Amino acid sequence: MVNGYINLDKEHGDFMSTLKKIGIKKIKLDKVEKQNQLDIVITSLSKYGETKKNLSNIESSSNPIPSLIVVNNKEFDQTVDLIRNNKIEIISNKSLLGEINARIDSLLGDSNSEKLEFKDLVINLKTYEAKVDNVLLDLTFMEYELLKFFIENQENVWSREDILEKVWGYDYFGGARTVDVHVRRLRSKLGERRAYWIKTVHSVGYKFN
Repeated sequence: MVNGYINLDKEHGDFMSTLKKIGIKKIKLDKVEKQNQLDIVITSLSKYGETKKNLSNIESSSNPIPSLIVVNNKEFDQTVDLIRNNKIEIISNKSLLGEINARIDSLLGDSNSEKLEFKDLVINLKTYEAKVDNVLLDLTFMEYELLKFFIENQENVWSREDILEKVWGYDYFGGARTVDVHVRRLRSKLGERRAYWIKTVHSVGYKFN
């Protein structure tokens, strides 16, 4: 069991059920006397300042508690400086169970969980980078998120509407054409030898394998 201080927006309320599945036990700060009683902090980006203030009487400035910060896609650009801190992981509020597990394991010391691999493609969850044959791909954030989604859901066939919901989120107003454009760009950036990894399933959507 991992003990965590959790301070999330209502927008990220669905995260709680996922954290319970992972085995994160929510601890109230009034029950915490020493920093070593907390393994991890999980907070929304909008509550990050409040969270740090709440921990100010407990947390050591020289050895901060590992933090998982939940963001939506629009907030990602605000987190560039935070990503450089090895005690902090940034995660999308749309992330699936596997990635949440991986980022928590990364914070708590499992270095193998920082990467997703498929053949000669490696995605680094810590740095938001993707490499093929050790060559860095120049991906936008949404291209990165789409590629990560495909790797985490290999062999499944996904409709364009399902991909929009899982990757872009419920509040995205663009059409299914957005998925086609990003798939085309991903195929181009993966190169001719690897473009076939993303297969078009006619009248349905896409499959990655």
